[in-house]
Amino acid sequence: MNVTEKREFIHNYLRRADEGTINEFYEKLRQEEVMKQKLENRALKSENDIIAGNVYTRAEVVQKTK
Repeated sequence: MNVTEKREFIHNYLRRADEGTINEFYEKLRQEEVMKQKLENRALKSENDIIAGNVYTRAEVVQKTK
């Protein structure tokens, strides 16, 4: 099944789905979007820390994880 066929299957299923199923599907998609945004924000913060020189040496990481 290619992407177009899968998309059409999902559309057809959603047209017949009850409110509970729609709500579950909505929450799943919303949570994925929230997680994606959190990860993007974390990556941007990390990049800014690297640019600013806020990094640990390997020896410091080893020491902190002991």
